[in-house]
Amino acid sequence: MISIKVILEKLNRRAGVVGSLVCSHDGMVVESALGDRFDGEALAALASSVDMAIGNGCKAIEFHRYTRYQITSSSGNLILTDLGKSLFVVILDASADLPQINVEIFQASNEIKKHVNIG
Repeated sequence: MISIKVILEKLNRRAGVVGSLVCSHDGMVVESALGDRFDGEALAALASSVDMAIGNGCKAIEFHRYTRYQITSSSGNLILTDLGKSLFVVILDASADLPQINVEIFQASNEIKKHVNIG
């Protein structure tokens, strides 16, 4: 069975991907491939807060649960994907090819859910 770490490391080898992690909805790190540049616990806490805010906003406007959320800045993007029981967070730099990376994030999300059975 493929591990979460292997899936994250494979995605991280793509141009424009700076790091990735999987965390619980309450902000606990499940697995991280961020290197020394980012604090996994801080990123998981941020992801949890964003997840809660988006979830509450979706309920307020009678939308179903979101599946993916993108935060865009001048220096890059943060992609947050709801895996069901967990969250998948990917950090991208400004050079990332978003359409291609989105396909790869979708594929990685499915691999995590299928092979690791956490979603």
